[in-house]
Amino acid sequence: MNFKETCDRFAAGHSGTDAFKALSRSAFDLMKVDQENAGLYFVVGVAAHSFVRQYEDQGITAEFADGAKATMVALNAKLAAALDAEPAQRLRMLGEVATEYEWNVTAF
Repeated sequence: MNFKETCDRFAAGHSGTDAFKALSRSAFDLMKVDQENAGLYFVVGVAAHSFVRQYEDQGITAEFADGAKATMVALNAKLAAALDAEPAQRLRMLGEVATEYEWNVTAF
């Protein structure tokens, strides 16, 4: 499975920790087969895993889960676009997503 398929499956699926767990696992699996883009997959895997660690054993509202999913879908879309870019632009886009996640995503 490639990153676009992984993103599409996540976007089309249910909100919640099971979806984030599958996304994390898929992202880390992609690192093994596409090492050139491992940094992109690592950011996704870490973000998704962080959501799972924080909320797996907690009850969360549907609204919260949907909001977190929308945030992750937006980050995934930026990284999917980066895969089609030239290497320098890909690195810049990865930096933008990593910065966005670190400083602006507070839910996970």
